[in-house]
Amino acid sequence: MESALQVDLARSEAPAEQVLDSALGQIATPPNVLSSPAVAEGKPHDKPEHMIRGRSETTAQVRLVPKIPKDQRSRSPSTQDLPTNTLESGNFDGIAQGFSLQPVDEGFGAWSYAASAFAMFIVVWGFPQAFPVFQTHLSSQQFSKHADSVILPLLAPGLQDIEEGILFQILPKAARYRQTLVLIGITILLLSLVLASYAREAWQIVLTQGIFYGIGGILLNFVHVSIFSEWFDKKRSQAMSIIWLGYRVGGLAFPLICQWLLDQHGYETTLRVLLAPMLALLLPTVVLFRGRYPASTVVSKPVQPPVSKLATLRNPSVAFYLLVALLFAFVTNVPMMFITKFAAEIEMYTFDQALALSLVFGSNVVGTYVIGQLSDRGFIDWLMGGSAVLASLIHFLVWGLAKTKTSVFIYAICIGLTNGGFHNCLFSFFSEVSGNDSELFTTIHSLFSFFEGWAILSVGPVGTALLNLSPRVEIQDYAIGRYKYLVLYAGGMTMTSGLLVLIPVMRGSANRLRGQVSHQGIAPSE
Repeated sequence: MESALQVDLARSEAPAEQVLDSALGQIATPPNVLSSPAVAEGKPHDKPEHMIRGRSETTAQVRLVPKIPKDQRSRSPSTQDLPTNTLESGNFDGIAQGFSLQPVDEGFGAWSYAASAFAMFIVVWGFPQAFPVFQTHLSSQQFSKHADSVILPLLAPGLQDIEEGILFQILPKAARYRQTLVLIGITILLLSLVLASYAREAWQIVLTQGIFYGIGGILLNFVHVSIFSEWFDKKRSQAMSIIWLGYRVGGLAFPLICQWLLDQHGYETTLRVLLAPMLALLLPTVVLFRGRYPASTVVSKPVQPPVSKLATLRNPSVAFYLLVALLFAFVTNVPMMFITKFAAEIEMYTFDQALALSLVFGSNVVGTYVIGQLSDRGFIDWLMGGSAVLASLIHFLVWGLAKTKTSVFIYAICIGLTNGGFHNCLFSFFSEVSGNDSELFTTIHSLFSFFEGWAILSVGPVGTALLNLSPRVEIQDYAIGRYKYLVLYAGGMTMTSGLLVLIPVMRGSANRLRGQVSHQGIAPSE
């Protein structure tokens, strides 16, 4: 591939250190978003990098650039002396830093980092998927003091997303201290489980197992994000598919493992038993979470100029889809948060309760991939609105009429497919609105993530309050009596969200809204 950097080197009359600074900055700049259902399945990069979905989107706000020491800059060769393939191959031996860089996309350094990130994702992102299992256990008769607690439902999988949005704005300033951040992250993460095992009040459990655990995990995730683009370029899809597989393995396995441990040993012992395998999975990151560049040469440079979130929100199309997304986000975690409790109410075995939760997660992954494939071909609004309306019907008909184990499993699979599809369509909208402007994409995505994070966090307290409106379980009633208001709430919100998307589509309004964005607020002529 003929690199634009080669052309710049051949034609530039600027000092060599300026050329290298610019080139190194481009090579070392992390992707705006590193992980994606599409990427995880090995989908080729036929779209700009900023369209890739993941948990690292906020890192687009910084650039990690190798710093060239002044004493070596003075001895830098002229641009005429540089081989044309120097920058493209990543070989800077004796030119900029005086050290040898390991190869990109291959070798022990790159793939050992990917393997350690895979193990880290199992712990950091997989374990929180089992939080509903802990909620159901803690609110059972054995722990009656936590029954119907409004605080305990805050122990939710979405808690880390809010913490990430806050911490990622601060951590880039300490990018050169990666190993220190890894050690601190592991310590906080494991210590949070130790403290949670001694917790007696609901708020103590949420603070330790929820908030503190999330902080430790986000520190590890930040280090992963900051070095990913140093190791991978052409094989980013393959590498991220391996790393994201860890999240999926953890999300499928932890609910079943934790349920078995809770049944056998109780809450306190379960957390202590998990410490050893978690430590074993995280220890490789201490050695293998390192970049291609020496840590002392990495500095942080903010991306300029920042894009105003308030100005973005004023755009009618963005505001409209934000409203639609929020309506869906207020109930998107209802199945994850309450399916184990519902299964317990109809006297399903504890293993089957955990299996139902794993089915929601597993089918969500499938739905994300399938709808992602379809959304690449267009019809985003139809897919988004259709997913929301279908989710509403599944809430009303399948969950509302569920009385047996089989019907609960069917509901878990169906609702997981539709929930994953809806959220994947949003990323296609972000990409369509932002075009090739990666900063605008990041701004829109972080804006949606911030509001959606708080909406998702409200699922537990609101759902618990709705259950308390009808506390008695009547198996023959709709939604076994106790869950009727929760089912109506979930179905009503998703139906409203879907119709808000579909009605403008049928009238042609959606195309005019997108035209306002793509033509900078100028409506297309009719």
